[in-house]
Amino acid sequence: MKRNTLFVLCLLAALVMAGCSRKNTESAVPDSVTEENGGETGNVSKGGETEEVSGELTFRGEKLSGEDAVLFSEIKEAAGAEVLLFDCADYDGDGNREAFAFAGVNNDGILEGQRWFAGAEGAVPLKNGGEAAEYLQDKSAVVGTPENTAFWYTESDGGSATSSLLWGVSDKVPYESVLSGKGEAFTVMEDGTYILYQSSTDAREDGTGRTVKPCYFYYENGSFHEYGAMAVGQDSFLGLPGAAECFAPYEADGYWVRDIHIRGNGLVQLNLRKEDRNVNVTCAWKDGKLSKEEENDGIAGLLVGELVSAEWHGPEGALQQLWEKRRAEEEADGIAVEMEPAQAAWYDLDGDGVPEEIRYTVRTGEDMYGADGMEVSINGKTVWETDQTVSIGYQLLVVDLDRNDGKKELAVYGLEDSGSFSMLKFFAAEGGKLKELGDLREVPILGGLGNLYRIGVIDFDSGRMMRLPGDGSVEIWADTPVFAEGLGSYYVKLDFVFGSSGIAQTERQEYDMKVPLAGGEPYLYTAQQPIPFYSTREECLSGEPSFFAAPGEQLNCAALTPAAENQIYVKMRRTGTGEEGWTVLSDTQVFAETPGWG
Repeated sequence: MKRNTLFVLCLLAALVMAGCSRKNTESAVPDSVTEENGGETGNVSKGGETEEVSGELTFRGEKLSGEDAVLFSEIKEAAGAEVLLFDCADYDGDGNREAFAFAGVNNDGILEGQRWFAGAEGAVPLKNGGEAAEYLQDKSAVVGTPENTAFWYTESDGGSATSSLLWGVSDKVPYESVLSGKGEAFTVMEDGTYILYQSSTDAREDGTGRTVKPCYFYYENGSFHEYGAMAVGQDSFLGLPGAAECFAPYEADGYWVRDIHIRGNGLVQLNLRKEDRNVNVTCAWKDGKLSKEEENDGIAGLLVGELVSAEWHGPEGALQQLWEKRRAEEEADGIAVEMEPAQAAWYDLDGDGVPEEIRYTVRTGEDMYGADGMEVSINGKTVWETDQTVSIGYQLLVVDLDRNDGKKELAVYGLEDSGSFSMLKFFAAEGGKLKELGDLREVPILGGLGNLYRIGVIDFDSGRMMRLPGDGSVEIWADTPVFAEGLGSYYVKLDFVFGSSGIAQTERQEYDMKVPLAGGEPYLYTAQQPIPFYSTREECLSGEPSFFAAPGEQLNCAALTPAAENQIYVKMRRTGTGEEGWTVLSDTQVFAETPGWG
């Protein structure tokens, strides 16, 4: 077997701990344990059988120091089985060496047995207490960090479920790294970047075709952190030097942009779609512009949730400026992370400081369109499911309703044709289950006169539809909840609060409105007849007008208040003078044209 001791080349002397008194270079590891006496080797066979002979102990042909030999002997005695993997280092940087090992049997390169740790308190089994066999690949390594600590790396044997396992030591006690089990093929790059590869079934839109993509990490303040990602729109991306050249070959081949993210390490990743195929393209900043680095099948995303960093570690210049702009916008809008089906994310849902593994799956309709239901699992256990059919599909979002409670919440979004939705349920974790906090689709709005059927996109870069300030409220822009022919389509801002009795819309004297919601100049309403405007809403039905909009005069919308079914009080602004006034609009056409969008 090969022993691949991983290390950061540029920080070799400082970062990598010596493993069992060996040089930390890639080298073949012999297949036996021997005891030597002045160059005379005892009767030893492959498989680790030894004779008790005085002298120095070696593991697979390499001598163990006195301290390491003691740790090896403790593990071997406690395990009562052949020691197949064995790595010593000062894992916690306290000046004392510890050892991790695997003991059992080698079945043609697949190790079956138990992981062990030996330190100041002797040898103990790891994780499952030795009650059930574990299976590992025949490789391990000591992985150094920039902070004079180290981790023990092994790789599980599980076919497509293979995962990298990382163990460290804190205050002489072994612990499993938060990265352990969350990806495969853990690697350390020359620049100090740690990479964990994400395996998903997302090569095609129907959730089939296994793909493997890199996720990027750094180590700081005693923990691994994933380089974060900021969503950017296609126009913002194409404004970067070299971006058009990166995208042009794919655009010519029929691909379109699904989403684009800038990573905190300066990489830019494009998720592209063509017919039923997904690919992701990674671009790097070189010589003052973006250049294509690599292409992978599937959808590139973040991996570890709570460990995602918002710090910038990339080059100065245009990328950093765009990153900081997007970060400020997302900080104001709050956390609303859209998960990918069948991919895991790790967030702390119950406030205990330990992130839960969150996944969801969507049941595809018989005609391959829409969805016949979905199910959400936490730590491998199904906690919520629905059989409700939707015409487009389901999304699961991780949100933060209260920035001060240390918990995250979940939201399930059911999408229908024409951008409408049939559910937007919010959940909190409670006792290992999900407690429904309410469904925005079912909340009475605008005094019972409105119908919340479609929500506008407030940020085209990220595609998000909700603002979550973290104070127990949510803000959306509702698409035409009360319709009047004389006004046409519009967006109105609504606020909701979460309480013990569910979700309630915050009532206001007037509601901000926009036409359109984002992008472009405000819509101009052109009067086709004299229209009276009043100083206050209450004066509309009985007061004296403060001014008339003359035929041909143009106005913008500013705010509204529903009056009755198909009747709305609207505050409008004269484009010529800026003067504002209220009028009441119904199905009567008073403008030459009104906006409409499906």
